[in-house]
Amino acid sequence: MIKGIIFDMDGTILDTLTDITISVNHALKTFHLPIKTEEEIKMAVGNGAIKLIERVTPETYSKEQIESVWKVYQAYYDLHSNDHTGPYAGILDLLSYLKSKGYKLAVVSNKFEHLVKALNIQIFKGYFDASVGETEGMPIKPNPQMVYKALDILNLKPNEVLYVGDSEVDIITAHNAHLQSVGVTWGFRPEALLVNHGAHHIIHHPNQLIKILNGGQSS
Repeated sequence: MIKGIIFDMDGTILDTLTDITISVNHALKTFHLPIKTEEEIKMAVGNGAIKLIERVTPETYSKEQIESVWKVYQAYYDLHSNDHTGPYAGILDLLSYLKSKGYKLAVVSNKFEHLVKALNIQIFKGYFDASVGETEGMPIKPNPQMVYKALDILNLKPNEVLYVGDSEVDIITAHNAHLQSVGVTWGFRPEALLVNHGAHHIIHHPNQLIKILNGGQSS
């Protein structure tokens, strides 16, 4: 029986693309590098901020150069992470419904944890019982450790939880943590990619998650 749901953040419950793009391009312009489109940024996110910057800087860049760009990006994004960011249509209604039915909720993101917690408070008004993000010593998704941390806080077992995300990183994470995966098509990756990585369910609107919880199937 499903008693809880773990959500990814970027591209799943929050449309963060514009703020991330502006912050990336601020850093790129600082170092006189070509700026990126939102579509390019969309395909570069998912594996944490350092990996994002690695993907948008020249292949010839050293680890030290990438870190320098990342520091500018992260400092700017810390101040502007909520300028244009908001929940996707239907997400707040879904979370309200799930809480009213007694489901335990968590968000697990490759963002730094201070940002995950801040956005939970600012936008979701504490809907989530657990907010887990990148911290020192904690490997990020698709390593399952962040999910295990959330399960411990929720006091639930893997077979009692669904994992909802928008990218191949999320589907792999769910597999690694032995959770059923729900891929969403409104986020940063195409549906075919989610299917190819073995998502157990595919949904096109947040309210379709309710059908899965009630024993139905979505595709």
